[in-house]
Amino acid sequence: MTQVQKDPIPPVTVTPETERVDFPLIPGSYWVYEGMTQWISPNSGQINQTPIAWKMEVVDTFERGPLKIAILKGYPADVAWYSQGKERGDHLMIEVSPGKFYLVSDERARLVLQRLTDEADVLVNLLEDLELLLDLPLIPGKVFGSSEQITRLDGGYRWNVEAVEQVKLDAEGISSRESHIQYHLTFRTAPDLINIYFVPGIGITRYQYQHQGANAETDLKLIEYYPGN
Repeated sequence: MTQVQKDPIPPVTVTPETERVDFPLIPGSYWVYEGMTQWISPNSGQINQTPIAWKMEVVDTFERGPLKIAILKGYPADVAWYSQGKERGDHLMIEVSPGKFYLVSDERARLVLQRLTDEADVLVNLLEDLELLLDLPLIPGKVFGSSEQITRLDGGYRWNVEAVEQVKLDAEGISSRESHIQYHLTFRTAPDLINIYFVPGIGITRYQYQHQGANAETDLKLIEYYPGN
């Protein structure tokens, strides 16, 4: 019986995937927003409106176990309920698993940062459901947020991915010739409406806030982006 000679099976070469950077939280990176904000003076009840520019920047980053933490100075929501002379807030952006980002702000940010830097803390109950800001990848119709709210039939009290579109961004540091995929997200409560526009690889490109009945309103658009080093 003639033996059939078989060619040896070549070894399988696995090429590692390039890590996706949907939200480039790199030390030194920053985003500058410009627009209008409107608020009521708490003393006089007078409605005020002013043009405003606001900067969000990554001051530092570090990791704790699987968590990736970015320390931010400023975030567009600082401008909601604005008052003259208000300073940028302190925030943490925490990526818990690939694509799942939590935003922790102000006093909560300071407390969470203390826990993150305590090596004896196993970080149980570190974050709250309402602090979930992004759950990537985004798909129109996707909802995320508190488990108590994601089944609501009226779409309230959770993040809703409303739409996706191809856009060209008019912002310094971004080529105006390139087209980008931009997602529109909403978060509605009884009195509030938040609109966020997000472009993977760049970040938040527009932030809108409206409060019914109190004349608090903000609309900020990205005018400058620097990707850091």
